[in-house]
Amino acid sequence: MKEKLIIIFAMLALAIAIPYFGTMVLTGTIGTEQETLNNVDTGRTVSLELDGTYTVMDVETYLAGCLPAVLDGEEDPELWKALAVIERTNIYKKMDGQGNIDEADLGMRYIQAEELQSRWGEKHYKSYCEKIEAAVLETKGQILTYDGECIDALYHRISTGATVSAEELFGEPIPYLVSVISSHDVEAKDYMYLEYVPKEQTGELKILESTEHGYVKKVLKDGTELTGEEMQEEYQLPSRNFYIEDMGDRYRIVCLGQGHGMGLSIYGAMQMTEEGKGYEEVLLYYYPGVQLIK
Repeated sequence: MKEKLIIIFAMLALAIAIPYFGTMVLTGTIGTEQETLNNVDTGRTVSLELDGTYTVMDVETYLAGCLPAVLDGEEDPELWKALAVIERTNIYKKMDGQGNIDEADLGMRYIQAEELQSRWGEKHYKSYCEKIEAAVLETKGQILTYDGECIDALYHRISTGATVSAEELFGEPIPYLVSVISSHDVEAKDYMYLEYVPKEQTGELKILESTEHGYVKKVLKDGTELTGEEMQEEYQLPSRNFYIEDMGDRYRIVCLGQGHGMGLSIYGAMQMTEEGKGYEEVLLYYYPGVQLIK
């Protein structure tokens, strides 16, 4: 009983202490009837530590503080809605039916007001926060499911012009993680990354095995076999999709895309929303066969 009272008092203190959007100030005013991120109550909460204080907040409020870790602020509202559904789905999946989860178990990062104010400046802070609040509340409770279960809503920054299937990367098919065309991605500024490596530092360097669409599985480096993941980590490559060119006294590693390549491409989704596509259409395109439910 004592523990329950502590939790209740903590949540009451949270409602008073957290500015309008968790620790993110949105408008400076709180409506008495209109639902906001300060009074939303879904019955699901996240526990985390903010400035040395243990805090419990509603999933929706927490979600709003995590989305800016992925997007910049200026993106179309429909892209923010799509990301809100994706991250909510991932949170629910990790909760596995429980009413509370610790932030450490989510692998997500909640961003506080001060950092966002510094990043966005006075000019954009309020409008970007309002956009995020709207994206979260307008999709409140919406998640992606397949066969009645939350999906693994994977996403990445930039594809290679098409997303990659789970079967191609890991040999195990997942019905909603299949390859779909994302052709605008090749136009992205950071689509290609080049790394030059002197031969005297590496010895012989060549790819031993790649997947059908260029995701590296095995590399030979100076007589030692490395996995594609090990090669990516060693040279800080943005993706596992790369090839190696012999430039005489050095090798050139040409890397395409950013991230693992599965699920939704943020760049591709951004182009779709800029063309007028809604978040529902974007999600159902990148995750074929799933259901968007509330």
